[in-house]
Amino acid sequence: MRRKEEVPHDAIKARLEVGKRLKKARTRINWSQNRAAAALGCTQSKINKMENEQVAISPGDLSQLLHLYSVPDIEADRIQLLAAQARGGPVAGVTANRDYLKLLEAEREAVEILGCYTERFPNLFQSEPYIAEQYKLGGALHDITSVLDSRREREELFQIDRPPQYRAVFSPSSFYRLPGGRKAGLGREQIEHVLRMMKDYRGYLYVHLLPWEAEVAYAPHDLTILKFEGQGKDMVYHEYSGGLARIYTGRQQVKAHIDEWDKVFLQALGVEATREALLKMHHEARNW
Repeated sequence: MRRKEEVPHDAIKARLEVGKRLKKARTRINWSQNRAAAALGCTQSKINKMENEQVAISPGDLSQLLHLYSVPDIEADRIQLLAAQARGGPVAGVTANRDYLKLLEAEREAVEILGCYTERFPNLFQSEPYIAEQYKLGGALHDITSVLDSRREREELFQIDRPPQYRAVFSPSSFYRLPGGRKAGLGREQIEHVLRMMKDYRGYLYVHLLPWEAEVAYAPHDLTILKFEGQGKDMVYHEYSGGLARIYTGRQQVKAHIDEWDKVFLQALGVEATREALLKMHHEARNW
């Protein structure tokens, strides 16, 4: 566990504010810390630490408390945003904002997700060494335990009752352009992590490699499309390095991005061919 003095002042302020607001929500419904602990399935000491001791709160615990306390949507949104900021943001270099939080909720409601990633791995697909190195180099590794807990909870997307069908297209450059440069150990661990996810979540997760020889004009660099049951709800999520993440819901915007994804997907390798290519890359990575 990182020492408190390693947490920057702005993160401490965010944690204090989260604790203050949670305490206010609990007392508003006249619950004691013991009652909140029993409802959450933890100790009274843990509730006290959440409210008073500048600890980072896991997304799962926070979501449950907001529900138990019947926190209004506007206030719950504000608390979740503060909690994300206290953990250093969704990824190093990208500011935590409401659209990122909306993505986390929308992923679990989507029936299909289409992704295209050409220069990096989004949080969901990052191995623990990858994410730790990324946050370290980005100057955002304030609480490694909280960061890794958040990533593990993100992967629970594939363990819910009705996981979305997720098709992710990766350029080889995603595997080569690692945080801090190409390294044999980190590269092999990241490849092993993706192969493990493909195996563990087969039937829900389909990973496709876009070969260097693909005949495409260009490939979107960080694109996630979410489709839902019914019409008019589909959305596009973009992350921009050094800026805010954005969600687009306009029908024409979504259609245009789906068309671009389709062009890339048609040139990508199938799942088994991708697996073989990654195993070959894993072998070659010994010499990186």
